Amino acid sequence: MDENKQRLIDIQCEQCKNALTANGFHAEIAEDVEAACRIVNDTIKDGDVVCDGGSQTLLESGIIAMLEQRNIHFHSHNHPFPSRAESDAEARKAFSADVFLASANAITLNGEIINVDGHGNRVSAMIFGPKKVILVVGYQKITADEASAFERIRRIAAPANCIRLHRETPCAKLGTCRDCHSKDRICSSYVKLAYDNENRITVIIVKQDLGY
Repeated sequence: MDENKQRLIDIQCEQCKNALTANGFHAEIAEDVEAACRIVNDTIKDGDVVCDGGSQTLLESGIIAMLEQRNIHFHSHNHPFPSRAESDAEARKAFSADVFLASANAITLNGEIINVDGHGNRVSAMIFGPKKVILVVGYQKITADEASAFERIRRIAAPANCIRLHRETPCAKLGTCRDCHSKDRICSSYVKLAYDNENRITVIIVKQDLGY
């Protein structure tokens, strides 16, 4: 990578980390996916109940594969489920988990974590339930502010996830949000995590382009 671009990434990651810390979150910077895997691996203890909210970032980084080899009780929402009822039953296990892992749709330079969710299992577990929450986020998800975070979600995260999930939505065909009323819509719950006063949430900012 061009050294000037790399320096810009370094600066933005550090600014984001400092802002998250000021807002009560734990924040760490990982130089690459290997470093991110080590941080996650060191946080989780043998025998822990670990759940995830379904995440392309966790798949791409190798964290899912790593956890599948650990001596833990792992319930991954990245695995396909035969029915909605079974999917819901697995998702509810996250509320009593020792560790919940996910990514975020965007993180602002003001230290805010921005997410849009369809079913709500991911954002609800971030807010309440699991003893620890670990969010692994590629550097490209850093945005200037809340407005640009939601713009990023409309142009990138939502359309890409609808394509990945084979949803019949306008954004999956046109490449950007149309505020649709489709039954396949995944943008139902808009959540901003602005402060962590319960010592639960760790954000790992990875200096690689990961997920959507």
